[in-house]
Amino acid sequence: MRLVAGLLVALVTACGGSQVTGPTPAELASHLPATLETATPRTGEPRPLKLRAYADPAVRTSATWKADLGDEIDYANQLLTPLLGVKLVLESAKDWDPGLPPATALPALVELDEGRDVAWVLGLVGADEQASKAFSELEAAEPLGHHLVMRVWADEPETAAVAATLPDLSEAQRAEVIGAHHRHKQTVVLLHALAASLGAVAEVDTESIQNPTYSPRAHGVGDRTRALLQLAIDARLTDVAPDVIAGSLLTAIEAAPWAGWIPADVGEVTAKLHATIDARASGKTAVGVPASAAAQFARIEELAKRQDLYNAGAELDNLLAAYPGNAAMHQLKCKLLLAGSGVPPTAPGITAPATRAACTRATELAPGDPEPHLLVGEALAGVGDLPGARAELELAAAKITNLPGGAPEAWHRIVAVYSAMGALTWSEEALLAAGLATDPAAADIAQKRARYGIPKGAPVPPAQEGALVAAIRGALDLVYASKFPEAEAALAAAAKQWPRAAGVAAARCDLGLRAGHVPEARTQCSKALALDPHDSWALYLAAVIALQDPSGASTRAGIAKLVAALAVDPDLQQAWRTLGKAYERGRNAAALAKLRVDYAAKFGQNLP
Repeated sequence: MRLVAGLLVALVTACGGSQVTGPTPAELASHLPATLETATPRTGEPRPLKLRAYADPAVRTSATWKADLGDEIDYANQLLTPLLGVKLVLESAKDWDPGLPPATALPALVELDEGRDVAWVLGLVGADEQASKAFSELEAAEPLGHHLVMRVWADEPETAAVAATLPDLSEAQRAEVIGAHHRHKQTVVLLHALAASLGAVAEVDTESIQNPTYSPRAHGVGDRTRALLQLAIDARLTDVAPDVIAGSLLTAIEAAPWAGWIPADVGEVTAKLHATIDARASGKTAVGVPASAAAQFARIEELAKRQDLYNAGAELDNLLAAYPGNAAMHQLKCKLLLAGSGVPPTAPGITAPATRAACTRATELAPGDPEPHLLVGEALAGVGDLPGARAELELAAAKITNLPGGAPEAWHRIVAVYSAMGALTWSEEALLAAGLATDPAAADIAQKRARYGIPKGAPVPPAQEGALVAAIRGALDLVYASKFPEAEAALAAAAKQWPRAAGVAAARCDLGLRAGHVPEARTQCSKALALDPHDSWALYLAAVIALQDPSGASTRAGIAKLVAALAVDPDLQQAWRTLGKAYERGRNAAALAKLRVDYAAKFGQNLP
């Protein structure tokens, strides 16, 4: 009221004291905004809360922007100090260049400044072209967040809107009244954002600062909202964890319904508070979307499933403008961009900077969630960036324990990527960490190790295991196509790169045998088995060589090698068939009969 009285005196004085012929002081008072006040003020020394501000280029065009911000902070403190026992202290004001509206500028502000040493980081963005009263267009903040974004006063449209409501005034009177409206509105916008960041719920009262629509009659908040703000402020000043604050706020909100709150906003705020608690409990993993956005989010997911990536991405961007801090939405954006949802000329996919930025943002919002790392790791593996994929999958593996039940599906995704790489060692490590040692994938890895002569601990880097297997397969394809010189060249190159690879020696054994160079084949098989006694292909080929002895003296040795090959590689059908012929040659009817029974049980057909 002192502010109103002082302004009225100034207005009267400006017009010549008692000789005023225009509106009376009482008439002028009806055109001034309300005074910010609380019915039951707190006493005692206010506790300081630091605020760091950033202003974009449109704001900085005004020579008075810093002074205006200082006035608004001072005016905000005229309510905050008696209301909550705190006062804002402007730590610094810096330049910022987001070029974005409040909702989309908020995540950019979070990326710019984490705000670790201040209570809030405030971003000021340029005025809109029209005068607006909707707080959703004037500011942006998230419950329990430390970042706020607000638009500055739109001088021409706002002045015109206020002036249209005024009677005939002198220039000085008009300037004073419009100045009061300017100060009041911007201060209320700031207070509304601060309250939203503390978990306040929108109020029904049109004269409340927490009503969704600005009113020049706004002067304070309801008692229930004040209690929420006090709870959150006290907790923030003592560094209470966000999930604990969220729990206390939920209890206060849900303890007793209040008709003064807008029901839809109660649901939205409580959903976000529950999400904060759930995220903390699961290691800060991404949780669901607010109930108010669930239907739209589900529609976007359905569009993505139908491969309508363009429309899915466009609709998701609209949703993110309203919920810029929702990790699940950012994860979906990461996934869509990886799948190719970019709008030309934006290049989608893992190599696009926008894609990596979206996936990084998803990780920042849910730092304990492995999903963004899984998505990026899968994409990097798909373009052949194995070191990059490995780095992302290691990060994912370290976070899987944050998921409910250890999330075996996530482990299977990691194993699938490593298997596609041919990285046997990394696949085994993932299966062991997941407690999936008996998983079918483990048997497949064991078979590859035996078939291609890559035992555990082999002198082959895990990242090169896939390349080694591919080299052996490629050389054998040449052997089976009777392209012996080409096969020899390929195997010579492989032997140079992996000189102690048993699988390369086994492939050379196969080449020698098919080319009719039996002594060379025998030498190479012996070399392979010296490097890996469990190389099933070398055991099989060595048995074939032994069984070629016309005297039959080596039949027993050949049988022993075939039995050893099947022990480590039960699916090696060539070894089954050769063993059957060996038993026939050795007239071992009992062994042959059992072999036939076992073969039929395993393969569902008779032994040839």
